[in-house]
Amino acid sequence: MPRSASRGAAALPLTYLLLLAGCGAPTPPSPAPQERPPVIVITGDILLAGRAERLIEEKGPAAPFAEVSATLREADLAIGNLECSLSTGGKRADKKYTFRADPKTVAALSETGFDVMTLANNHSVDYGPQALADTLQTLSEAGIAVAGAGADAELARQPVIVARGEPPVRIAVLAFSNMEPVSFYAGRGRPGTNPAQPDAIRESVSKARHQADAVIVLFHWGDEHSTSPTARQRELAYLAADAGADLVVGHHPHVLQGFERRGRALIAYSLGNFLFPSRGACRSTMMLRYSPRRDDRATVEIIPCIIEGFRPRLAHPHERAECLARLAALSRPLGAETPDRRGVIAMPGRGSSVDSAPRSP
Repeated sequence: MPRSASRGAAALPLTYLLLLAGCGAPTPPSPAPQERPPVIVITGDILLAGRAERLIEEKGPAAPFAEVSATLREADLAIGNLECSLSTGGKRADKKYTFRADPKTVAALSETGFDVMTLANNHSVDYGPQALADTLQTLSEAGIAVAGAGADAELARQPVIVARGEPPVRIAVLAFSNMEPVSFYAGRGRPGTNPAQPDAIRESVSKARHQADAVIVLFHWGDEHSTSPTARQRELAYLAADAGADLVVGHHPHVLQGFERRGRALIAYSLGNFLFPSRGACRSTMMLRYSPRRDDRATVEIIPCIIEGFRPRLAHPHERAECLARLAALSRPLGAETPDRRGVIAMPGRGSSVDSAPRSP
């Protein structure tokens, strides 16, 4: 066609020639879509009651997380552990520490970019089932999904499943509590948190493994102020990893604990506090920036932070180096590889040769 058209060019109108030339020109190939793995940021314990609530009243909802909000807003999925109920009602539980914040403080979470909150902890039912119901409703109305608590046991164990990145990566988030009081645990027809029962962990994580490309499991566990995981923490972490979790993350000890590898899964035993009154060793905290891919490979980046009073900020260079060195020291007894100088840990695909043989706690 193009050759015969060019031989008769003198007898044809110019506009027709231009159209004809365009039809004969090869179409340039479309550029291949660029892969953009999702960025997931996970933080430690968040307490909106007390000093944080007063700061929000005085300076607005952006104030508590002002020093770290850029990192959280840039994430495709931001996850935190909420250590209080969001309610003005309910009956106080008979325990030493109970936390409740005004529902209006939820704006601090939504404006900062949080997408998921786990309520599987020892404070989300501090003011009873009605306050928990208020918390669930408040978070839902703010567009924040909840993992680890619900109106009954079945709802409490449901994962949050979302798709992020390009091409989309399906991400499942599950949360379990291994803390007393056991009266906070959800049951048949009873609101509460998702208990860390071995059979339930295996079943829930295995099911999520078939629903998602990446599975994140969050636990509330361990001993307060201890920098070493307990045998129970390691047992539960291994259960989740063996059932198909890619990343296991812990809360509650208020201080940093080390990393461990279980097969392909990476375990971060404690992220420490985040928005929480802190002093001494509790001031050191971190965010995890997790980037999974559909081919199962992933990276985890440690973002060291320091808590000033009760508000987190990014660590200065010397503080960052100290935090990474400390985490490396905490991880060595667990047999884990240490992060590189950038604070990055590479996670190989499931088809890799990483040793997945069971190890005892």
